[in-house]
Amino acid sequence: MEATDSPEIPQVGRAGAELTSLLIKRMGSGQYPAGQYLPTSRELSERHQVARKTVQHALKKLEAEGFVAAEPRKGYRVLARASDPDKGCPLVYIADLRATPDLWKPLNQELLSALQGAAARRGWTLMGVGSQGRTDAAVLKQLVASRTSGLIVDSVHGEMMETLRECGLPAVAVDAWEAGAPIDLVVQDSYQGGQFAAEYLFGKGHQALAWVGPTTWSAHSLARLSGMIAGCLKAGRPLPQERIFECPARENRAQIEALLKRPDRPRAIVALFVEVAATIVEVGRELSLLPGRDYDLVGWCTEQQYRRDWVPLFRGAPAAACVVWSPIRMAELAIDRFETRRRHPHLTPIRISVPVEVRGEGWRPDTRLGT
Repeated sequence: MEATDSPEIPQVGRAGAELTSLLIKRMGSGQYPAGQYLPTSRELSERHQVARKTVQHALKKLEAEGFVAAEPRKGYRVLARASDPDKGCPLVYIADLRATPDLWKPLNQELLSALQGAAARRGWTLMGVGSQGRTDAAVLKQLVASRTSGLIVDSVHGEMMETLRECGLPAVAVDAWEAGAPIDLVVQDSYQGGQFAAEYLFGKGHQALAWVGPTTWSAHSLARLSGMIAGCLKAGRPLPQERIFECPARENRAQIEALLKRPDRPRAIVALFVEVAATIVEVGRELSLLPGRDYDLVGWCTEQQYRRDWVPLFRGAPAAACVVWSPIRMAELAIDRFETRRRHPHLTPIRISVPVEVRGEGWRPDTRLGT
């Protein structure tokens, strides 16, 4: 069971309880919005005709209950707990559209739909917001003014993390992570997926595998490649450097065509980005190379992508294997964690992995390896 590491809630007298209740109401009404600071102890004492000690007890109680955070030399900053999703304050999913400011990608749409479903099952409202060329600070300023209860984000870059810290809203990141990110993360189990892909291909009788795709492009690519390398090591067949073919997730047709035309082209390919895997299938078909006959392949996609895009790619023939994960499962875990984070803002950030599985004929994980 996870420790809450919240400060002990202090006892307050009648005057302190009345002041505490009043401040909570004013935070909830937006008079003291999230991210702003409460009046000073002296101002509160004079305004409400109570002793400074009473004010201090009330503020400590508010801090212990997660309504405010004490910041040295600044005062008590209002957190978002008073903006209650049970009372109609919306939760917001912010899609990182820096690369494509006018386009919500299919995965953004899948995550938004899944998050809205998970929120609705709790009686909450969840909205989707894109950056649309605005800075993170500008987007969050508008959301704080709208009494947003909290945020789900799909980016953990420096500007976003700093802006979240300043605004005081509880937040959880989905499908994005970096080591040391100061936020709860809910991500695909990329490492396990890479290991499963290697186990699947060795189970098909292959003696040597090849990685085709990005390597250091993102935390996802590094984790998936690392998992594949681990799977090769466990099988006693280490992956040599010359079997790692660096290839971007997009605009990769020429590289893949050159690879498949080589006399020593790989016969067992791990391509753990759907764009790379789809290009391998399409280019291979142009070269009269068919998956299952001339090579075996493992791709990677969501449940919906698997049905909508992956299976039709093979034109009625058996689909190649694919590591599959569920945005619905990710959304449920993210909303659960948001609810915990909102009630216990002092918790240490954690990373939660969404399970993955291989869709491929005759595959099941090697239980001897604990997978």
